Amino acid sequence: MFRPERLTRIVIKVPEEFISSVTAILARIKLLHLVRLEETPLGKLGYRGELDPDLFKEYEAIIHRLNILIKGLEIPMVPPPLREEVIPEREIFHLRECLQNIEKKASRIINKKIALRQRISDSQRLIEKLRLLPGDLEPEALEGLHYTGFALGLIPLAALAKLEEALSQIHHATFKLSTLQERAVVLVFGLKRDWPTFEAAFKGVFLEKIELLSSLKGKVTEILTKEEKKIQDLEVEREHLEKEIQDLRKRYGPELLSLREKALWGRTILSARRFFGKIEKIYVITGWIPKRLVEKVKKEILAITRNQAQIELLDPQEIREVRQGIIKIPVLFNNPYLIRPFERLVGLYGTPSYEEIEPTPFLAITFLLMFGMMFGDLGQGGILALLGYYIFRQVPRYLDYGIILMECGLSSMVFGLLYGSLFGLENIIPALWMQPLKDITSFLKASIFWGLIILSLGVVLNLINILRQKRYEALLSTGGLAGALFYWLAMGLLVRYFLSGQVSARELEFFAWTAAALVILMILHRPIYLLFRRKSPKRIFERGIFSYLVEATIEVFDGLLRYFTATVSFVRVAAFALTHAALFVAVFSLADLLARQGGQGLGYWLVVAVGNLFIILLEGLVVSIQVLRLEYYEFFSRFFHGGGEPFRPFTQDIKEIKAS
Repeated sequence: MFRPERLTRIVIKVPEEFISSVTAILARIKLLHLVRLEETPLGKLGYRGELDPDLFKEYEAIIHRLNILIKGLEIPMVPPPLREEVIPEREIFHLRECLQNIEKKASRIINKKIALRQRISDSQRLIEKLRLLPGDLEPEALEGLHYTGFALGLIPLAALAKLEEALSQIHHATFKLSTLQERAVVLVFGLKRDWPTFEAAFKGVFLEKIELLSSLKGKVTEILTKEEKKIQDLEVEREHLEKEIQDLRKRYGPELLSLREKALWGRTILSARRFFGKIEKIYVITGWIPKRLVEKVKKEILAITRNQAQIELLDPQEIREVRQGIIKIPVLFNNPYLIRPFERLVGLYGTPSYEEIEPTPFLAITFLLMFGMMFGDLGQGGILALLGYYIFRQVPRYLDYGIILMECGLSSMVFGLLYGSLFGLENIIPALWMQPLKDITSFLKASIFWGLIILSLGVVLNLINILRQKRYEALLSTGGLAGALFYWLAMGLLVRYFLSGQVSARELEFFAWTAAALVILMILHRPIYLLFRRKSPKRIFERGIFSYLVEATIEVFDGLLRYFTATVSFVRVAAFALTHAALFVAVFSLADLLARQGGQGLGYWLVVAVGNLFIILLEGLVVSIQVLRLEYYEFFSRFFHGGGEPFRPFTQDIKEIKAS
């Protein structure tokens, strides 16, 4: 949990006849990070896998036809799990036969449904147009004019005068038939020989034309009656059709979804071959795989290929390019279910390198604790937890955020108990720790102490990373053990002063001498380390010893100063907790003011409820941003250097190349 999944490099050589079966195994397991072909010797030489273009196009066409059937029968898109391996060359025959049988029975009804829907839509649009016109108007009579043209449409009311002005030099007649919101329905007549001038005028006033069918017979009221009756008949016909579609949906729904899933997997397996190298009749698959899966994958591949596949395993440290830093080992997180959603927040900052501490568990714990401290309230925390649970159950797309919200809500509830706060009311449950507004000094001290713990944790994690990555020189720098000792000595004196109110002269003297020695060590850590390694320090004094000392001194004091500014930055934990409590005071003050002015009862509690909702939305967002700021800028910056390559599951790579 505290380090990325241990990976090994795997090279699989597969005879061409088994490539689909092996690809299906890898697609099912998913946890294979393919090495990009251009990074392999085969890829550089142009030995790439081949894609069967005809078979791939047929799979594309089948998926398209399946989507039409699924959409036409209105089948909910819930992909079923696959129970067997998909071999594209064999599966295509089953897909063809099943799809053809279903299309014979469903396509006619689906097409009829689409045509019926279009007819209803056309009639509804015609009715909308006709309702804008006078009931005694006969559209047929307008279409029968020989020398006179006409235009029926909508223009802004303010543009009526502009239209009249534009047509003032030619013969015309304009009739305002009705008004629709801020627009007028107008009927304009004029000679056909002048019609280009009319069209120019219409564009100038943004006239939106209403087109009528020349086949319409009778008055507008009569046509409306016919069309409304037509829609009623079509709706009855659609109800009968819906029953047939419902029967087809029950009968073929699961089968169509299963066929679609098989077709998608078939296309995925075919696409994957472009990621593989190929020499004559042998495919070569290169990637990174978790060590815990190696034996399982090896066993399955050898069984499906009748021991004709060759599998080579390489430890990362055996690969020269890895040792030289040319190739990065991908990072695969392996966290418990409740911590896994926080991987998204880590990803926003960067990806840790393979040798670094995995920061997700530390982020999860510190994030929840700081959120609870800033947003501590039993009632509001409960609402956040319920909202998170709803997202978790009902909105799978945002499942991770639902879990984070639930956990933040539970943390708020815990700190609400410690603060004795229930929807801002502090006289219902006793405070198990303190009430922030009544003990501001102690709360500020607690937030500083919390900052000391977080920064110390970051320093310890950085020391572990330094030892793992064998960057021993960094132990003597401000970010290493020397800087940590300086910080802890200074914070020790500060804590002693907070607890006892005084610091002895002997303690100050010890700190002064030790701090001076540590500062000198940090300034000279590069030449000292080179001398320890029996190397000449001349290269770091290329611009002169004085220049080096000035630069090193500035770096050291800047680094030490950032320790203390980062500690003070955690005062915002107390500041936003106090802001949260102060907002409650403002809400209840407003409610009391309303009560004194005669708004007793419902009005009072309405203000309290709306105020709580406002605090949850506003303060919840602000607190989340501030917690992330502390995590990223004060905590992560101590030990998280990033620069790693995220682990890309096998199927994700294929989807990316398909999309491109």
